[in-house]
Amino acid sequence: MTTRPSPEEQWRLARNVARRATLDFVRRGSHGTVRDVDPLAGLAASRQLELAAREHAADYVRAAREAGHSWHDIGTALGLVPGGDAQQAGETVAEAAFTFAAGHPDTETAYRYGRSVIWTCGSCAQVISDRGLCNGPADDEVGHADNCPRLAATIAVWDAEWDVLDADWEAGQ
Repeated sequence: MTTRPSPEEQWRLARNVARRATLDFVRRGSHGTVRDVDPLAGLAASRQLELAAREHAADYVRAAREAGHSWHDIGTALGLVPGGDAQQAGETVAEAAFTFAAGHPDTETAYRYGRSVIWTCGSCAQVISDRGLCNGPADDEVGHADNCPRLAATIAVWDAEWDVLDADWEAGQ
């Protein structure tokens, strides 16, 4: 059994793969062995790779939601921290993950149309428009079948978390 590399090692490996991919992308069709490429060509290639990686990340976010993973699970896998990056704004890891997937809330598109992530529920096979973590899963995960066991379980967890918060608040009064 192999062990998973540390986060630092994963970052180093990813950086090296991205560097090789950038050089390969720019040099395609070239037969010379050049140590580096023109800075603007490298920049353009890096941006294309960044966009492609974001598209893959979006696919994995959708797959994670379909597999039953929470926004907190996704944020943890992404290595997000609250307030760690302006592009992943949120007070919790889960909120930062939703912002990563759905875009920043302070954009014209978000104001005009709202934010959502679309996925298919593995329990009820319905297409879900996931609006994040605002009003509870019953309101935020639009599209579940009336008898969806996944939604029922998610609501039960949400309610239990609020019960704990309410009890803590009551105890402090």
